[in-house]
Amino acid sequence: SGVLNIGGELFSVPSPLQTAMLIQKIGSIYDKGILNTKENMNQYATDFSKALNLGIYGADLGYVSMYNKTQDAISYLAAVKKLSDDLGLSGAFDTQTMERFQKNISNKDSMMVLVGLAYRAGDAFLKNNKRNDISGLILTGGWIESLNFAISVNKTKENEEVKRRIADQKQALNSIIKLLGQYEAQTEF
Repeated sequence: SGVLNIGGELFSVPSPLQTAMLIQKIGSIYDKGILNTKENMNQYATDFSKALNLGIYGADLGYVSMYNKTQDAISYLAAVKKLSDDLGLSGAFDTQTMERFQKNISNKDSMMVLVGLAYRAGDAFLKNNKRNDISGLILTGGWIESLNFAISVNKTKENEEVKRRIADQKQALNSIIKLLGQYEAQTEF
């Protein structure tokens, strides 16, 4: 889970990796159609849309990694890197981290570990640099995309555990609404 502390209030948002793992565990087949296509990248002009979609592409990277789709992982990794650079987050995805990703791109277990580490490293980098607004949007994007995964999978392969996961998001949704409300008050995107 990602936990953000803004103005002394804690916001907890579950990691998209948890949902991706659940989806794979129930035997759901890989479906590229539920991912955000890389072609959409050119539409993201504001920091707001870039941060939100960095979270979405990060979740997509986790999803494709779960299924060992090396080619797709390479293109989602490139999308994550580009949006990170655009947002001035190169420190979160330094050369060493990117090289580790590229070396392990065909190893599912290593990729899952790396995606988790990148998530946490990015989060820590943002907090240290007082970029909570960006951090919150990245978390929100990842959360939206993982909910998209769960709902799409449940349509094709109903499952009690997935339904529970979707229902459990009510708490996270309340957090996200409050979180975004804070930005509205303090930031013009």
